[in-house]
Amino acid sequence: MVGMIYSTMVQIVTHSGSAHLDDFLSVCLILSKDTDAIRILRKPDVSEEEMQDRNIWKVDIGMIHDPLIHAFDHHQEGIDDCAFSLLLKHWGLWEKAKEVYSWVPAMVKIDTSGLDSILSHHRISYDTYFRLMNSFVEEAIMNWFQKCEIISKKKNKVLFYTMKGIGKQFLAGINDYYRLLEDFDANMEVKLISNQGIEEEIEKGFPIFLYLTKTPQYNANLVKIFYSFKTKYYPNYYGPWITAFTYDRPKNTICLRRHGNPKKINLSRLESLEKTEFAHPKGYVAVVKMMDEIELTNYIQHSLN
Repeated sequence: MVGMIYSTMVQIVTHSGSAHLDDFLSVCLILSKDTDAIRILRKPDVSEEEMQDRNIWKVDIGMIHDPLIHAFDHHQEGIDDCAFSLLLKHWGLWEKAKEVYSWVPAMVKIDTSGLDSILSHHRISYDTYFRLMNSFVEEAIMNWFQKCEIISKKKNKVLFYTMKGIGKQFLAGINDYYRLLEDFDANMEVKLISNQGIEEEIEKGFPIFLYLTKTPQYNANLVKIFYSFKTKYYPNYYGPWITAFTYDRPKNTICLRRHGNPKKINLSRLESLEKTEFAHPKGYVAVVKMMDEIELTNYIQHSLN
């Protein structure tokens, strides 16, 4: 490769035709990681000159996996990854991404082995899959991406920055998860409550997981972290439980959520209490004014059947 002339601008090349989450998300990640990338080309193949050009990222195209020349294709014998997982492994983010985003391993499996490999393994029908998983937002963005041959800061500008933002959000989500996990570990408390008050044994009460911080830390990862800690503390408990966390709608409030059997815990019973801001009629969520843990546990007692 001595004497090779490289392009003067950083570009990303991926395949044309049908777009999949693999190529789409791979490009999003590269846009976020390589801030010099200014153009995306969707084409049938790449030339040998393009393949050897380190200023051109080759994603899901070219039949070569070689990080030294920024080539990340997976259509070779013996590779169980997709382009997206190859990139994550290249950046040392694969294990973290799997923990934070539980859909990532399934996406890789679908791209490398087909949708049926996942559905049959989990005994999920196609009808159920399309009812629960088919996202109009995802489909709309993918169709938008699929129709474009060139995406750059000048051409299809909105899509370019949307994809860049998606990549940034993916990476930020990993950082936020581990930051939140550390803070949660330091500030979360568990109480056991029954109609008689605070209990010492799980057999006598329902668990309440309290994460009350000075400022709201709520995001999508919080629900997952609550579930992981519930499994850690009470791996054999399958009854109802409650999560309580600092909230901001309205400000200086606590959000309560019931998980599990509605016959045992009904948060709609808090509606008539003075410090209740909102109680859902179906009893699975309520919002109360900020209060200390003792008052909060007394409040929650009113929701127990």
